[in-house]
Amino acid sequence: MALQIWLISEDRKHMIENQRAVNRSGSMRAVCILSVEALDKAISSIEPDTTEPPVVIILDDCLAIKREEETLRRISRDDVLAGVPLFLAVAERDEDTDSSCYARGAMVIVHETFTPQEITRIEHTAWQYANTKRYEQKLQMQAAKLKSAKEILMLNKQLETRNQLLYKIFRRYFSDEVVDLIIEQGEEVSLGGEKRNVTVMMSDLRSFTALSENMDSERVTILLNHYFSRMVEIISAHHGTVIEFLGDGLLAVFGAPLYSELSTDDAVAAAIEMQNAMADVNLFCAENDFPHLEMGIGLHEGEVFIGNIGSEQVMRYNVIGSAVNECSRIESCSIGGQVLASGTVIDSAVSPIEIANKALVSAKGFAQPIMIYELAGIGGDFDCRLTKTEEELTRIPAIPLSLCPILGKVVGDTEIPVQLFEYSEKSAVIELCGDDPAALHIYDNVKIVTGSADYSPDQLYAKVIGQRDAYWILHLTAAGPVTAQFIDWIKKREV
Repeated sequence: MALQIWLISEDRKHMIENQRAVNRSGSMRAVCILSVEALDKAISSIEPDTTEPPVVIILDDCLAIKREEETLRRISRDDVLAGVPLFLAVAERDEDTDSSCYARGAMVIVHETFTPQEITRIEHTAWQYANTKRYEQKLQMQAAKLKSAKEILMLNKQLETRNQLLYKIFRRYFSDEVVDLIIEQGEEVSLGGEKRNVTVMMSDLRSFTALSENMDSERVTILLNHYFSRMVEIISAHHGTVIEFLGDGLLAVFGAPLYSELSTDDAVAAAIEMQNAMADVNLFCAENDFPHLEMGIGLHEGEVFIGNIGSEQVMRYNVIGSAVNECSRIESCSIGGQVLASGTVIDSAVSPIEIANKALVSAKGFAQPIMIYELAGIGGDFDCRLTKTEEELTRIPAIPLSLCPILGKVVGDTEIPVQLFEYSEKSAVIELCGDDPAALHIYDNVKIVTGSADYSPDQLYAKVIGQRDAYWILHLTAAGPVTAQFIDWIKKREV
């Protein structure tokens, strides 16, 4: 909006010339007032809070001298015009004229016909006054809400404390770049979001519910807080955003709210580093008499809806879409220590990815079987590899067992006869007794039935993780004590 300048003079010729010169600046609009009576009318037309008063008044000095009572005093005493910069325009300038003008209240003295330099001086004064006026109005609004300087100090301290708390909290969940974006756009937070391609990560601790049954709530909290702190630290370092903690698992995305061409690479590197960091987590567990933990991770790249979801009173940053559900299915196929990813992750990564294994899997949520890849490392600038300890398998005389496939979370009635030939603390190598090789599939979940009178566990589970010639490799997924009892039973049978 152009700033309003009042030109008060009875000299119509100079008035029109000066009006054109002022208006040519583009930032000011000159209003001509040709008499004291017109001045009265202009002053009376100003309505507080609705009509913008002038930001500079330029008065012809001749009129000021001629009708001083009606002009200078009226301008200086009017509440609406109080403080508005007053310029006096003179025909000729000398020391006596300047002294006389300043004595009558002039802030600046200009010629009857404005020079370019004087137009610039008028413009600068107008903007300075307008900005000062706006700042004064802002201060007045604040002063109306704050009754005393003590309240202002208290609110400032509260604001500082709140901001420090926000930074402290947000930095536990987001990278520094995301925190700065949240704080910067804090006033613009509202319901809504956008569709965006992101890399989704889901992780979960294996058999943690069973492991924690004999732990009190305080120790469970200490353990989970230590675990999550380490995982979130790695995710944030790779520019990921933790969306939600899902019991003993978490949901995170890479590529939102900050876009990056390397978001998929960041997700892969973060997943590998998270698995490697479990060694430190388990060192903490051993030192504090907590159970040994294992984590599975799934990655999937796809389009999601991401943004603030909820109500105006309560909202949270969330992600929704089939890509999230598909990532959950992939994660459910993983065992402790694994990072599994879909083909879209492999295709989207810029850096070279090292693949340890792959398998075609049918899973709920997928219209067709999909290829799932077990990741072993990522090259390029990330250059990190999954650290794995090879287990030594013990060969034993065949022990007959049965496997019941688990569909969803329901144990089927069908029993598949097998023989156990090798085992370790976490693995078992079996051979099918029947002629149907399609009875088992990679990443199938199964329940192990011993069929023994002296040992018949109710919750002994495993996942099919590989095939070696005619043999299938199982990873024992039951809670630690259950698996340990099974291994003890095998050792006794071996003897």
